[in-house]
Amino acid sequence: MGIVGRKVKTLLLELFAVSAAYIVLFTFTFSVIMPAQSIIFTLLPMNISLLFLPHGVRILAIYLYGWKAVLYLFPAHLATWAYLYFYLGSEQSISASIVSILASLLAMLIVFQKAEGVTSVTKKGDWKGILLAGAIASLLNGLGHATLYGTAGGLNMEWIMITLGFMIGDVSGLFFLMVVMIYVFRFIDYKKAS
Repeated sequence: MGIVGRKVKTLLLELFAVSAAYIVLFTFTFSVIMPAQSIIFTLLPMNISLLFLPHGVRILAIYLYGWKAVLYLFPAHLATWAYLYFYLGSEQSISASIVSILASLLAMLIVFQKAEGVTSVTKKGDWKGILLAGAIASLLNGLGHATLYGTAGGLNMEWIMITLGFMIGDVSGLFFLMVVMIYVFRFIDYKKAS
């Protein structure tokens, strides 16, 4: 296999890994977390998750792969949008997916000031930047969704609730996913050492 063949294989593996992670965590969020949340928080709109794990996939994918992650994330967003639209009858537009991906990319560009991903995950201080970028992305994502789905007339309580709901869910989902990954990597390191 030549250099081009290896690059294509790597791109396809990255595409599959990112898309699969996004779809699996999206499915878990919508089939387990959100139904449980609707029992506890009855006044919260059903389109907002207080622990939205796929946001972590978006941010970490862009951190690792840079602008290429947009290409890796779009098929998963398209698949999950189709599920929401055709199966659940959601009125959500595909533009919501584009807002989420571009908000994440813009936030990573603001924080890390580069369009490429990292070459290795050895910088211990990057986790703070990742969380900051995740928070900025969630703010942009919330504002974008509030603009798309809030009531006309500008800043009102519904607009604020949508923005805050997205921010809480996105940041908590990213934080939770990062904690899980830290323990998984520690476990892998422990197994290698023994």
